[in-house]
Amino acid sequence: MKNYEIMTIAKISIGEDGARSLSNYVKDLISKFKGKVLNNDFWGKRKFAYEIGGETEGFYDIISFEMPVEQLSKFKQKLSQQENLLRYLITAE
Repeated sequence: MKNYEIMTIAKISIGEDGARSLSNYVKDLISKFKGKVLNNDFWGKRKFAYEIGGETEGFYDIISFEMPVEQLSKFKQKLSQQENLLRYLITAE
């Protein structure tokens, strides 16, 4: 198991409830791929420094988790299929 942190940005059009639902989806995915959520910090709505895909705002969420290294690529593949997820960044801790 290795420790990671993921920052996600959800589209503003899904609203705060939708963004929290997306956060729960990401946490469920972590569990599905044999990981464990260590911490979650939902930042809420923030303005972007520059436009991303025609959007100027989004909902930020940060999740610390641990996951087997061999599961990470499958996890990323599932995240890429989520249409309400504007951007994500995974860093190793």
